[in-house]
Amino acid sequence: MLELDVAIKLKETHQKITQVMQLKIDEYGLTFGHLRLMMLIDMFPNASQKQLAEKMRFTQGAMSMVVKKLLNLSMLEQVAQESDMRHKRLIITDKGRAMIDEYTDHINKKYKDMFIGFSSEELYEIYDYLTRINDNLGRIISSND
Repeated sequence: MLELDVAIKLKETHQKITQVMQLKIDEYGLTFGHLRLMMLIDMFPNASQKQLAEKMRFTQGAMSMVVKKLLNLSMLEQVAQESDMRHKRLIITDKGRAMIDEYTDHINKKYKDMFIGFSSEELYEIYDYLTRINDNLGRIISSND
């Protein structure tokens, strides 16, 4: 069945992209969860640790472990909020910022490398096809809720 073959190819592609991403993350001794938390802190600098845990679908215990590792690696620091000294805000350190910037630059280059030999028209076609696939998957997920 052709649909199955295409779905398998998409899964293989996803796995290879994940491997490319993980190779860079490994250099920092981090996991995707660590990186994702740092990116969320960057996007939502005023979010509480509890709110971040909810966004990541982490338990409070799992979140504490991830935060502790990033604190130990000096990627994050905790700063007391002036309005309530009992609550600590997570802040990305200069070292953490440098890692995020380096990782982003690296991955953007890999994305460009991934599409070497494709014309702009071909990339637009792939984009349109993947958008349609994702729309169909969204409908499948919605119909199961």
